[in-house]
Amino acid sequence: MVGPDAYAKRGMHATGAEAATHPEEEQRGLETEGAPSVEPGRLRSVPWFADCSDEQLAGVARLAERLRIEAGEVILREGRLGRELFVVLEGKAAVTRDGRVVNVIEAGGYFGELAAIEAVPRTATVTATTDLDVLVIGPRQFEAMTDIPGFRAALLASMSRRIRQADDRLATYKDRLDGWDAAGR
Repeated sequence: MVGPDAYAKRGMHATGAEAATHPEEEQRGLETEGAPSVEPGRLRSVPWFADCSDEQLAGVARLAERLRIEAGEVILREGRLGRELFVVLEGKAAVTRDGRVVNVIEAGGYFGELAAIEAVPRTATVTATTDLDVLVIGPRQFEAMTDIPGFRAALLASMSRRIRQADDRLATYKDRLDGWDAAGR
């Protein structure tokens, strides 16, 4: 779990229910000491930042904090409040809803974007399945990023693309279900 001690190590503050601690869960695997900043060009592989210019990416790299997380660490928990966006530079994380794996996030992927935009409870739990190298973008950093010229437009274009892809997947799933129902199954 990323609790208040972990946020304090990173110089950030836990928000909402993320501030709650659970003694049965270990605070481990969070390391920022000596973690070099990320090269702006490396961010180009992240869909959210794909439409950003080199100058915009340099601004993002300056504002984000790099963090290493050990395999097995619960990064965020479904139903809890939190405002951080996480960008995976290396490693894998499992996304679960109601205990079922619904996605696997790999290098170039990101999670927490909905909570970064709107203060709502997390819609899923994310757990590191391997050691992770991530960028953490807190609410203040995210707000500062939106002031980078052209960043909002690039971000909205990337979000629009992701929504269209999700719509396409849903349409394909619906077509499969309709075909299954028509076959009398």
